[in-house]
Amino acid sequence: MKLVHRFGEMWARNLENISRIPGSKTAKDGEGIYVLYDGSMPVYVGKGYIKGRIRKARLSKSRGPFWDHFSWYVLDEPEMIHDTEVLILRMLPPYLRFLTKQSGHFLGVHHEDEADKKAEYIPRKVRKKKGKKS
Repeated sequence: MKLVHRFGEMWARNLENISRIPGSKTAKDGEGIYVLYDGSMPVYVGKGYIKGRIRKARLSKSRGPFWDHFSWYVLDEPEMIHDTEVLILRMLPPYLRFLTKQSGHFLGVHHEDEADKKAEYIPRKVRKKKGKKS
């Protein structure tokens, strides 16, 4: 079973590219996940009928001025859309998705107890280059 049916990555924000996104508000072939970027930095992750959501984001007062590229992923299984969005949101640190106000919650999944957050010490030594002395 594959997850992604169709996709486009790092498309420039313009009406021509937005109109090339497959599907419509009623067609299931355009449903999935999208990411808005400011340059190469992701600033928003969303889900739904991709073409309509990106059109709305273009006109949005809160998101519109902050992105210039987008990627989109049409998923084969509609029930996978929510968990895929949550997985992406949880992998990105908040400063890399600053327009997304949520961190995402998996539905019906057991959350393991918090692990010890103190990591072991790792010595980081800078090696000196071998070569000519000045």
